[in-house]
Amino acid sequence: MRRAVEASRTAEPLWSRIGRGKNNMALKTIIMVKRKAGLSPEAFREGYEKSHSRIAVRLFGHLWLEYRRNYLETGRTFDGAEGGPDEIEYDAISEYTVADEAAREEATTIYLANVDLIKEDEARWFDQKKSWIVSAETIEEKLR
Repeated sequence: MRRAVEASRTAEPLWSRIGRGKNNMALKTIIMVKRKAGLSPEAFREGYEKSHSRIAVRLFGHLWLEYRRNYLETGRTFDGAEGGPDEIEYDAISEYTVADEAAREEATTIYLANVDLIKEDEARWFDQKKSWIVSAETIEEKLR
């Protein structure tokens, strides 16, 4: 069952409370976002690219090893039903990687110093109740 967590403007960011890296491996965070009601997919993407991602890169880019934003298009379920972001329930999946726990801790400090700016911008673009931030353990296969 999903627990409701009330966000506080002074609380530590979620990424500082979710999965920690194992054996000093790089730490990956995935953010699955749903656009705010009333925004077209085009307006959402433009806002994410020109506002939110720019704030993120300015504040955290020096800590990130990688930063990707994946905008979802059409897809299908494994049983063949087709749909787009409205059916999938996410408009974009972003991912970033930091080298270690020290970088994550520095990101927490930066987040706390800029929480109002970040939260205000998130509220412009994202459906807060349907957007998620999660840690991920990556298993990668080099095929070529």
